[in-house]
Amino acid sequence: MTVTFPLTEKRNADELLKHLIQHNLSYPGNCAVSVKAQVALVTSSHTFALSTARTAW
Repeated sequence: MTVTFPLTEKRNADELLKHLIQHNLSYPGNCAVSVKAQVALVTSSHTFALSTARTAW
């Protein structure tokens, strides 16, 4: 499952990685993160954790 996370000045890639860890998702452990200019794509087979992290973001 791949989910998009919008990025801003305050919610940047570093903050996203910290946020994912809070939801038991770690890069490169059990998810893949691709960072673009204004969005990050996160892919993981842990769909529940990923959707929960996206909702809380």
